[in-house]
Amino acid sequence: MMDAASSGGTADMTFLERWMRRNPGDSGAAAQGWLSPHSPVNEADPFAFEATHKRQAWLLRMSVGVNIGLACLAIVLGQTIAVLVPLKETKYALVRTYKPDDKLYRIEPISENVSGFKFMLESMARRYVRLTLEIDPVTQSERLKEASRMTDRAFSEKFYRERVQSGFFKDAIDRGMTREVVVESVDTIKSFGKEHKLVVDFIQIDKEGGKRTARKAVRAYLSMATRPQEVREEDRYTNPLGIFVLEMTLKERNGG
Repeated sequence: MMDAASSGGTADMTFLERWMRRNPGDSGAAAQGWLSPHSPVNEADPFAFEATHKRQAWLLRMSVGVNIGLACLAIVLGQTIAVLVPLKETKYALVRTYKPDDKLYRIEPISENVSGFKFMLESMARRYVRLTLEIDPVTQSERLKEASRMTDRAFSEKFYRERVQSGFFKDAIDRGMTREVVVESVDTIKSFGKEHKLVVDFIQIDKEGGKRTARKAVRAYLSMATRPQEVREEDRYTNPLGIFVLEMTLKERNGG
């Protein structure tokens, strides 16, 4: 095998030597053509290498541009998916019970257009009267704080001046007085647009030292309105529609 390879190599060299002897002026070109199989192509198109280089550079730039475009598309799709997820949204609803024995429930979306809105409005009026008019040294601060979150700013300032700043609550608590409010009925008397007028009839019972000192039948006239845009995030579950008390007027009635 080695002899064959040696003989082949000798034959090649002999052929090259004979070519160089016959064409002494082309010895460099012949040697280059013998050693480089692509030399005929280079001689036929001397700009082939440069054209190939430019073509490769153009393809590289195009590839970079495509990759940048795909990256931007991926970012946009990611942001779109982030906005759409979760696809499920928590909705507030009214749950109405008809009778305590049959356990029949009706679920309605939170809206002023459903029949359950009237009951929700009356329920909040009932609670508001108790929050603002009862006197109890243990729960006084928390009740007034809760009431302030559902009170119009103008009426809140008026109530604060008349009941808190004047010392009315403090004097009553200092002498050991407590006031209980027992709501008898709540009725909606008028609604126009976002504003609603309600009447709350209740019994006011005052005690000092554990003994009843006064009992009155009182009627509260409330003006309420829905302002969902003013509801704070922490109040979304307790007051989803943004029901605020604009005014409350008290009047003593017969039947106490």
